[in-house]
Amino acid sequence: MKLTFTDTAIEALKKRDMTQSLSLFYYTDSDCGCPSSGIFALRSHDDLDTIYDAIVETNIGDIIAQKWALVYLDTDNVIDYKESQGTFILKSERGYLNMNLPVEDKRKDH
Repeated sequence: MKLTFTDTAIEALKKRDMTQSLSLFYYTDSDCGCPSSGIFALRSHDDLDTIYDAIVETNIGDIIAQKWALVYLDTDNVIDYKESQGTFILKSERGYLNMNLPVEDKRKDH
């Protein structure tokens, strides 16, 4: 599995001071773990690092993730940023996985 950030996404993360200590978190609102019941979010400085048990290599460094949730990603995944809407986008060779990827800064003093 490959995860790449576009230059546009990297610049948008830099403006938020969020290029370090990244994690890919999967929110789900049910116990089934179905892909239709959850969404990915990109987090920085997440204190819940005990829930992460996988490392994903990216073009801006390693990020931590929940291993069980990686099954919902594809072989070639991209995080992009759409300037006109101010939103991050998670997409793959299948198309859009999330057209409004939440990006959360978990620093307590932020």
